[in-house]
Amino acid sequence: MHVKNTKPYIPQEDINPLLKDIQTALETGNLTFSTEKFEEEFAKYTGTKYAVAVNSGTSAIEAPLRYYNIKDKEVIVPTNTFVASANAVVYAGGVPVMVDMDPNNLCADFEDIKRKVTNYTAGIIIVASCGYVPPYMFELKKFCEEKGLFLLEDAAHAHGASIKGYKAGSIGDIGSFSFFPTKLITTGEGGMVTTNSKEIADYVKQVRHHGQKNGLMTEMGYNWRMPTLSAILGRYQLKRLDSFITRRNEIALKDANAFQDIEEIELIKVPEHITHGYWKYPILLKSKYTAKEFQTILKEKYNIDTGTVYYPPVHLQPYYKENYGYKEGDMSSSERNLKREICLPIFVDITDEQLNYVIESVKKELK
Repeated sequence: MHVKNTKPYIPQEDINPLLKDIQTALETGNLTFSTEKFEEEFAKYTGTKYAVAVNSGTSAIEAPLRYYNIKDKEVIVPTNTFVASANAVVYAGGVPVMVDMDPNNLCADFEDIKRKVTNYTAGIIIVASCGYVPPYMFELKKFCEEKGLFLLEDAAHAHGASIKGYKAGSIGDIGSFSFFPTKLITTGEGGMVTTNSKEIADYVKQVRHHGQKNGLMTEMGYNWRMPTLSAILGRYQLKRLDSFITRRNEIALKDANAFQDIEEIELIKVPEHITHGYWKYPILLKSKYTAKEFQTILKEKYNIDTGTVYYPPVHLQPYYKENYGYKEGDMSSSERNLKREICLPIFVDITDEQLNYVIESVKKELK
């Protein structure tokens, strides 16, 4: 049996109406500049006033960073994230300042965030790692307001996740989402910016279309538009998002119940006031194996695909070591804990047989 780590899910009953809508777009030639309905529905879902569709999750971070004119300014970024979070800061002319990880939730360490803020800091990018909205989000928002910093939620892992009823992407000044095929919902490729600021929304709309407004280019912009066909798929996916989150939480609960008495496994605990998105299902190994060793065992012996979030961390990527002077030992928690963190398979249509196979295989090796 082969079990993938993750994969997109498009329900069979959505296929025919989806294809019909795509056919209409093809017949009318309406292949771009038609994302408004998806944007309106996404804004309503997240509880924000505005949502602006773009071509990728990276663009969804870079565009608002350009609004804040961060050239030569510092932006706090977790080291435990995909490189795109930091890359977007570099693209926009800023300086990414990495912060360490809290192993209790795999998100940025709030105390390290506070330590790293300087007079040169413009804002903070916070990542909901694996779909876990950081438990200190409201304290962080207050901290940013007091310091005059923008707060950008990188919610690429967290569509539909929430804290105290507030959806990911609705708490900070900006929310940035990715619709890459492995994410909680997909448009094939694509991203979304959420905000309550009309000024930010208008700016993102302008820079995604070569900086043009009313036919005149007044900003340096890019071709960051989302194609109509992607938006059509996104609307169907969005309608399913709550059911996807429910299913992923069911899978995570079954995993947690199965592993709670395994001495070699440390589970990530989630408070009741947080709804985890479970883009990934991470566990921490204690001592028997490193993550890399255990991944190899699961693949070679059981044909089970696993992942990490993320090793090596951003500060140990060659580019950031060479250009920003980061080195081993700078982020001790991330370096230590990410060597023992793996993500087990989780996707909406995983079968009971597949899930049980994963559970029993893990238990067999770690008991």
